[in-house]
Amino acid sequence: MCSDFVTAGALGGIRGSLRRVANDLEQQNRTVSALAQQTQVANHWQNKAFNLQKEVADWKAWGKNNLDYLLKEEQVTADLRQQLEETQNRLAQAQEDLRVEKKLRHDEFNEGVENYNRLVRKSNRFLKCINTIKGQPADAIALITALEAEMKAQQG
Repeated sequence: MCSDFVTAGALGGIRGSLRRVANDLEQQNRTVSALAQQTQVANHWQNKAFNLQKEVADWKAWGKNNLDYLLKEEQVTADLRQQLEETQNRLAQAQEDLRVEKKLRHDEFNEGVENYNRLVRKSNRFLKCINTIKGQPADAIALITALEAEMKAQQG
């Protein structure tokens, strides 16, 4: 009987040891499960971080492309502004040249008209003298002498 107690005691000790081993295994299983869950969460966030890094890189590339395009547009705009200013300056110069040319032509025309009018007046005087000579042939020499004197006075 004594040996039964020893056996029972030994069995109880073994049972307790087995229970502790089982509890330890259960604790390890919970730890492994928690670690697996945490690994799954970490993988999720790692994928999320990778995707966000890729998105940031895409946005940076998009921003750089837009900035390059904007800089090109600004250069083109500056070039066009300069061309417009140069064209406006050439137009203003051409308008001024045209105004000067018109004034010169106008002045030349007016001078030609004045010369024409002078010639017409002289021709009218000659015609008057010729008509007078025709009308008074006896006084022709005196009229011609007077006409020559008048012409010398006008030239002198």
